[in-house]
Amino acid sequence: MSDNTVFKKIALILFGLVLLLLIANIVVKKISGKDEQPKNRESLSGIEIDKIFHTALNNYGLSKNWIVKKRIKNISDDSLYSTYIIKVPKNLPIPLLILELQDLFWDDDVNLKAEEFTPAKKTIIKLSSQNHLKVAAEFSYDENLNREHGYAAFMVYDFPFDDEDKKDELLKTPEPFYVVLPPSTNSKSQIDRINKSEKRYAILLDDNIDELVFKLDGKYSEDRLKRSIREIVGTFSNAAFFIIDDRSDLFESDKYKFIENEFRKRNIKIVNKSMLSSLDANSLNVDGKFQDFMLTIQKNDEKVLLVSADEFLSIAQIIPSYRKIGYKFIYPGDIIIKR
Repeated sequence: MSDNTVFKKIALILFGLVLLLLIANIVVKKISGKDEQPKNRESLSGIEIDKIFHTALNNYGLSKNWIVKKRIKNISDDSLYSTYIIKVPKNLPIPLLILELQDLFWDDDVNLKAEEFTPAKKTIIKLSSQNHLKVAAEFSYDENLNREHGYAAFMVYDFPFDDEDKKDELLKTPEPFYVVLPPSTNSKSQIDRINKSEKRYAILLDDNIDELVFKLDGKYSEDRLKRSIREIVGTFSNAAFFIIDDRSDLFESDKYKFIENEFRKRNIKIVNKSMLSSLDANSLNVDGKFQDFMLTIQKNDEKVLLVSADEFLSIAQIIPSYRKIGYKFIYPGDIIIKR
């Protein structure tokens, strides 16, 4: 046996272990977040079970083209409403679909039975109510299928410097994002906290820099600008990158080219703020505006969304539902730095 073959087998084993741990983690979360099932659960008709079954498939972004209504060999029942042959992308574990079904049928008198056939590489799922089979489906992986959604990343501004509870909630959010900070003493005091939370930050350059030691102004001399730039770079040396508000007076000034060159000499990337998307939302329509934004992300798209801390804490609750259907959420640097 060659070394390559051994390494491939080890890699497959490790991948399998990671997958099992992931699924186990999801199982624990689903179980721990539920009360005991109701004792007098309501039975469902075949039509009702079929509708909820399709909801589970939609929740994970399965294309209608992958779902074929077709008889399954050796499966029959007088009350059987529908049977399906379903192809699943290789990167979507079938056990996750089973967990979704269990979750959706939790409050109903519906029995779910799943049986995996290893040689045939398929899984049969049967949904019954009142001991009568209503819906059955045969699932199998197809390595040629992909859920065709793009990539999104988040930049979070309006960092809650003076609100410890909100700050703690923000930095403990498991979703990937970068914090956007103004160059200030207050920002400097938060760097360790952000780093310990395993987050990164970017620095925003605009007309609102108040502290003289960091201030940039198109009216300043080049020597004065150099001193501010040295202070900014020295204080925020581990920033992921810098953002310039390209609608600011600073950007429009004759000195901006000099400022940009000074940062470039220090191998610092400056990103135009206009390259970032925004929600243009108010407190009442954040989730709706976020949905509109996600619908603009097509296959292979990579978009960075600039949101306030309050907006991000609101949409963080619904990000997992988009991940389930195939959207990828990554760090902004994975998009911006490679551009």
